[in-house]
Amino acid sequence: MIALASIVSERYALSLYEVAKAEGLAEQFLEELRGVAGVFEEYPDYLKVLVIPSIAFEEKKTSLNEVFAGRVHPYMLNFLMLITEKGRVGAIAEMAEAYKELYYFEEGICEVVAVTAAPMTAGNLEKLKEKMESVTGKKVVLNNKVDPKVIGGIMVRIENKQIDATIKTRLNELARQLSQTIA
Repeated sequence: MIALASIVSERYALSLYEVAKAEGLAEQFLEELRGVAGVFEEYPDYLKVLVIPSIAFEEKKTSLNEVFAGRVHPYMLNFLMLITEKGRVGAIAEMAEAYKELYYFEEGICEVVAVTAAPMTAGNLEKLKEKMESVTGKKVVLNNKVDPKVIGGIMVRIENKQIDATIKTRLNELARQLSQTIA
């Protein structure tokens, strides 16, 4: 069951996306929305101030202007004003994620996460990106996450699939097989 907050976030994201697309600003707004969500993530107390009902909207509006005017497109600033006035600014991270999903879908972009024990070299990242683009038939945004627990190898997450070729998984499988043999 989809939560009401999620539906509301998706609707706001869709409205913003439609305006951005009509104005030829879809990619710019993606980056700006990520940046704004990042500011609120880095300064959660600032977001709390914008959510508190006892603080007048005019004060919140002044604050948003001081922080974001000249740093984001005027439409993005208006969007921030609107969601603050409507009491929805607390869902900005969800809206940014929903916007990204819309943008990626429309642009034929697929997000791929490669989990490795150590950072991948630029050459290996490029090779993996090219391979994933040929497999998916889409443009790929590749992120390398480092997790020392994988020991070695690679785990690739693409859309709702996962390819696990890590040493950790192989060792766990071997241990499982050995425990069944011994039992």
